[in-house]
Amino acid sequence: MTSKYEKTQGMTIGVSSAPVTADEFAASGFPTGITFLDAQCATKEVTYTGGQKSDIDVTTLCSEEQEQTNGLAAPAEMALTRNWVGDEEARQALQQAYDNDELRVLKVVFPSGNGYYSLIEVRQSSWSAGTSAVVASTYSLRVRGKPKPIVASGS
Repeated sequence: MTSKYEKTQGMTIGVSSAPVTADEFAASGFPTGITFLDAQCATKEVTYTGGQKSDIDVTTLCSEEQEQTNGLAAPAEMALTRNWVGDEEARQALQQAYDNDELRVLKVVFPSGNGYYSLIEVRQSSWSAGTSAVVASTYSLRVRGKPKPIVASGS
């Protein structure tokens, strides 16, 4: 048996060039008519953490043990760790989304063709610089709703 995995080199990342509303994103099976700005050549790492559901205590006097049920889920979070490039259009779009409280679509596609579309809002924008280093930036993103999977044809 051979290992199963997704490679990272060769993946593509795109940020919508214009704001997208939650209704526009939810109405389409897959976002159409969106122009994506390439973001992979400055991005070093993408992380995704699904939202944790809160616990609701449903224990009653007749319970034999403490009982819990899932409550509402917190929004998922993502982070993009990147090289800071002043004139890169994707960075400018992320910064504009932060500055103007706009929603954007983030597209992540692995070399296999599988991936995700996510409706995101930029919660935090930071950068750092040090001696003998490349200026780095991080964008903390809140995922609005559930990501939409991209499934490669033939998968």
